[in-house]
Amino acid sequence: MMQYHKRTLLLFLALTTLIIGRANEGQDLFSSLCSPCHTIGKGRLVGPDLKSINEKYDNQWLNDFIQSSQTQIKSGDSKAIAIFNEYNKLLMPDQPLNTAQTNSVLNYIINESSNTSSGGSEEVVSDFMDGVTEENIQMGRLLFSGEQRLENGGTSCISCHKIKDDRVFSSGTLAKELTETYGVMGSAGVNAILKSPPFPAMAATYKNTPLTKEEIFNLTAYLGKISKVYIYQHPVNFGFTFATLGVIVFVFLFVAMVVLYFNRKRKAVNHEIHSRQIATIN
Repeated sequence: MMQYHKRTLLLFLALTTLIIGRANEGQDLFSSLCSPCHTIGKGRLVGPDLKSINEKYDNQWLNDFIQSSQTQIKSGDSKAIAIFNEYNKLLMPDQPLNTAQTNSVLNYIINESSNTSSGGSEEVVSDFMDGVTEENIQMGRLLFSGEQRLENGGTSCISCHKIKDDRVFSSGTLAKELTETYGVMGSAGVNAILKSPPFPAMAATYKNTPLTKEEIFNLTAYLGKISKVYIYQHPVNFGFTFATLGVIVFVFLFVAMVVLYFNRKRKAVNHEIHSRQIATIN
């Protein structure tokens, strides 16, 4: 009898450990993959508030959408397309999760939904950038353009992104254009993505060189400023400048080549030695 109770206790402990592990897994996955764009009962961020999301959509659909929202949209799924259109046609990155992991995330969302107070779930998260100064904006520009090195040695934003700012000479084209990002996502959305990037390439880039809290604040401030003034920007056409510099460099090289050509040694060294020997004999 004692042996039976012992086995029962061990089985109970194993099941409890499994349940707790799954709960922790769901929380960890939500924190790393979902929280940059979603909240649970705290309002709309980049994407919708996920409180009680299980009451709006069935479990299988949620699993499919979490794993690959882009596949759902391309397949013509009306619910996926409606969400895509409602949230400014921002694609949710496909998540490298299996069904068990997505279920863990959904269980965590359900549990958190029951623990949050009701009301205000559709309100946009409040702006926390009220204390921004011109110094923050200028520092954000320097960080974005790479003129100021990131504290942890990360890659500057301009390496991959383009922005409409007369003060920024060149831009990258590997990733999304960021001029209007702040206007679409708001300060909370930009801040969340910079803090915990949900996009695979960006996450890998900053995995070992994360942005500091101050850098995130300054970059968010800069993007906020640009989103308001970019229509007043007058991009400079450097075509004439580059053409002029090209002509100047060409003329300089041409003159240098002519001078070097006429000052060249016209006869071989052996010829000069031979001439001296002949002069000695004569």
